[in-house]
Amino acid sequence: MSKSEPRTPTIREVAKLARVGLMTVSRVINNHPSVRPSTRKKVEAAIEQLGYRQNEAARLLKGQRAKMIGLIVPDLSDAFFASCAHTVQHMARAHGYMTLVVSSERDPDLEFQQAELMASRKVSGLLVVTSAPRGDDRLRELQNTGLAIVAFDRPLPGSDADCVLVENRVGAEEATQHLISHGHSHIACVGYDEKTYPIHERVLGYTHHMIASGLKPTVTLGLLTLDGVRQWLSSVFASKNRPTAIFSLNHRTSVFLLQALADLQIRIPEDMALVGFDDFDLAGIISPPLTTVAQPPIELARRAMTLLLERIQKAHDGVDASPAKILLPVKLMIRASCGPHESPAPAVLPPPTDDHNNR
Repeated sequence: MSKSEPRTPTIREVAKLARVGLMTVSRVINNHPSVRPSTRKKVEAAIEQLGYRQNEAARLLKGQRAKMIGLIVPDLSDAFFASCAHTVQHMARAHGYMTLVVSSERDPDLEFQQAELMASRKVSGLLVVTSAPRGDDRLRELQNTGLAIVAFDRPLPGSDADCVLVENRVGAEEATQHLISHGHSHIACVGYDEKTYPIHERVLGYTHHMIASGLKPTVTLGLLTLDGVRQWLSSVFASKNRPTAIFSLNHRTSVFLLQALADLQIRIPEDMALVGFDDFDLAGIISPPLTTVAQPPIELARRAMTLLLERIQKAHDGVDASPAKILLPVKLMIRASCGPHESPAPAVLPPPTDDHNNR
């Protein structure tokens, strides 16, 4: 059996040995003038003792950064992420930055390669909708080199980077409650990308509310294609104890469900009620209009870009700042895919008294 290669020391271990913060180590590596000579000496001694070596991306971060923002999203063909990218590009241009936009194709390894490449191009900052699972802290190491990184839609695993999120769990609970209020007790929850933060939170919201309502959760994940959705729908609809309602976890799954339901001549909402997480342009004009949980992609990207610009300026000024976490609300868009929405009954007034009639 061959011996494994020795593990490469991390910048975090350098900081611990030198008894300084990560930002201080980053400033020493990048030759920032604000570091005291005595502190620089301690950090350099720790680097030498541990045998720490910068990766290529970190080495190239030295010097003047380009007026460029990097943006990594999982899928540019997804309308939600395309809308985010448009907002980022518009804001970047207004502040004198170019934007380098790439898709990670939901691949954590490709995502990290893209991030390193962007760092080597000396981008001023990086916006990331990460596909990395919990425990993957490679982007954190890149952040520790001094690169400004802001995560949005989902937090960066193992990192204290600024992030902008939406109320995924609350939205899922509201969608589930809406279906229950229409008399449904067997509600299926379907989607894909279960390892990502938003889907995980939505599943938790659905599951928690079903159990709290005395109902049994039924979650099916991994429905990546129209054929997969059609096969699942055919099998559950043929079963004796089939669901009467579906909560779709994302926009693409909702579109697949609409197509599959039409193909199988299953009527909405008469045969199957449907609520989808993520609103989209046609949701309000299809027949019947689809009830959705709307999240704000434009505001999500705008707030993330604002945080990144602030982080870039603070790094330039040598100012340390605590990471920010922003949570944006979602909105249940009630339409007709669950049946008629009953308005509250008008208040019943007491009959007039004799005194009233005599006035």
